Amino acid sequence: MKLKDHLSTGIWAAADKAILLLYGFAVIVVVINVLPEREYGSFMLFQSIFLIICVLSDSIFLQPMVKFASEHKAEVGLILAASFNLYVLVMMVSGAIFALLSSPLGAAYLSTELTTMMLWMPVVIAANILRGIGNRYLQVTYSISKIFWVDLSYYGSMIVLTILAHSLGMFHTGLDFLYINLLGGLISSVVAFWFCKDAFLSMPLLSVPRNEYGKLISFAKFQAGTSALLTLQQWGDVLILGIYSPAETKLANVALFSAAKTLYRGFDAVREGATLLIVPVASKTYTAGDKEGLSSLIERMLFFSFALLVPVSLVMTLGSPVLMDIFYKNKFSGIDGVFRILMLGGFTLPLSLVATNVLIGTGHVKGLFFSTLAATIVFFGLNRLIIPSMQAEGAAVAVFASTTVLGILTFFVMRRELSVSARGVLKLGRMKKKL
Repeated sequence: MKLKDHLSTGIWAAADKAILLLYGFAVIVVVINVLPEREYGSFMLFQSIFLIICVLSDSIFLQPMVKFASEHKAEVGLILAASFNLYVLVMMVSGAIFALLSSPLGAAYLSTELTTMMLWMPVVIAANILRGIGNRYLQVTYSISKIFWVDLSYYGSMIVLTILAHSLGMFHTGLDFLYINLLGGLISSVVAFWFCKDAFLSMPLLSVPRNEYGKLISFAKFQAGTSALLTLQQWGDVLILGIYSPAETKLANVALFSAAKTLYRGFDAVREGATLLIVPVASKTYTAGDKEGLSSLIERMLFFSFALLVPVSLVMTLGSPVLMDIFYKNKFSGIDGVFRILMLGGFTLPLSLVATNVLIGTGHVKGLFFSTLAATIVFFGLNRLIIPSMQAEGAAVAVFASTTVLGILTFFVMRRELSVSARGVLKLGRMKKKL
């Protein structure tokens, strides 16, 4: 199997994630620089909880759907229906629980703004459900171009609405941005439904055999634990930073760290793009018994990931003070140090970027779980130890350390099953130089 066979799909995936980068830029220019520090910090606490619910539910119920539906085309309708039912149930129950906890959460973070926003959690979740399910179904059918249009309707509408609200003098609070996110979710869910209407309307929602649920839940046994740990690391850092920060700097630290991580989340766009491509390809190739072809493809993915991310990370690490001054105009004191630490993660990210998705695609979720558990212990341990003294920089160190540990461990787990080696990756580098 050759990497070029997936070039067209890769171009659409890159275009899809470019939208996320454009959205991030709009957030920097308008949202972060316009909203008061307290309002932005409160919204990011809400957003972190929302994303934990969405990403965790997606990983447990929708990613297994991608795997099974990719392997068993004849059962797509049943698998989709089972995933749909479980996903909707867990999402809505989670949203209702967090709405009920709005007052305690607001008190914990000293934010009355967060209390108000949390009451909207079930509504925002409901608005985004069809977008989440639709994108995963389109991944099964390898319709990456349609995923692009769904995401464009989501991020694009929020960019337009944010700029419009600001220009009309209607953008002042975190709650204003929540309303914009709600509208973006509704618009993109309508687009996702349009692309997937035949599959959605033909789902046997009320007649799913018990074994379909059992198959998903059985696979999710380790997947659920892994997803919970990964999600807490990726989106829980803001919540943890707010808990361990001194009372007088809680929301300020959350705002500063979130602003630094907004630029760093360009790597999240790369990670999500890799998931779109790697999971179904790894699943199909491994199921077909072509381990040699899959190993060769993985080495190419690793080579190109390092070739792309390491130079970018080096430039952005060295240029951190200049970048922070350009984007934030000295709004956040000490942000360049936080960003510099986060960017170090780009030097090891390719390992986890490729290995975690390969392990999901090939069904080796037990090894992935224990690797993630070790990385999570490092993550929480460092957060507890160094946030009280280093504050936002301490949270950044914990992110970098846990990403590195996860990359190294998942790479070795992957090597136990596939003949992937550092020597093979370096050999590709030497071949490129000769060419």
